This record gives sequence, structure tokens and C-alpha cells, in this order.
Amino acid sequence: MSLRIDFGIEGGFAALPGLAKPLRIDCADLSKEEAARIEALVRRADIFHLRLPAHVASIPDARTYTIGVDDGSQHRRLRVEEPIADDAMRELVAELRGHAARLRRAGTS
Repeated sequence: MSLRIDFGIEGGFAALPGLAKPLRIDCADLSKEEAARIEALVRRADIFHLRLPAHVASIPDARTYTIGVDDGSQHRRLRVEEPIADDAMRELVAELRGHAARLRRAGTS
């Protein structure tokens, strides 16, 4: 499975417009170890079958993450708001944030 993930961040204490622009993380471009980790996190979070809880009142300065995952046979786009209660989703978002930060520092998207 080779995943392509579009990842964006909105909101936060110091909202920066550049963070809201989704970045593409293509597992085919990553090392085997990095790709395997992300793919395992996507499976663990059960992205394609996940039922998100009903919208609750927003917390001031909370971030919202937009995640689009495409595995070649299916695609899912969802919005996840802080605080993230699900451990697997929280770990996936942390991993994607790290990759997005590295891509932004490198000047790629």
C-alpha cells in the first residue's frame, strides 16, 4: 500500500495562514521505515472506517487538522479537532505534523 496524504492545520494560538495550506506527504517518497510507520499509524487509526464523534463546542485556540488519505483504491478526507481523544489518531496527527514541519523547512509541498 502506497499512501498519499494531504495534511493541513488551521487555528491555534498563533494561527499562521501558511499552515492551513495542505501539504502532500507521499509515502513513495519516504524511506521504507518512515513509510511503514505512517502506513501502520493510518491502519491503527482506522482512517477509512473511523466514525468521528459529533461536533462538540470548539475550544479557544484549538487546532483543526484536515487529513486526506488516498491508498489508490479508496480516499477519505476528514477534519480532526483538538483535543484528540483517540490515542491512535493523536499519534498519527503528531507524526504528520512532524513530516509537514520538515517539508515546510525544506521549502517543498
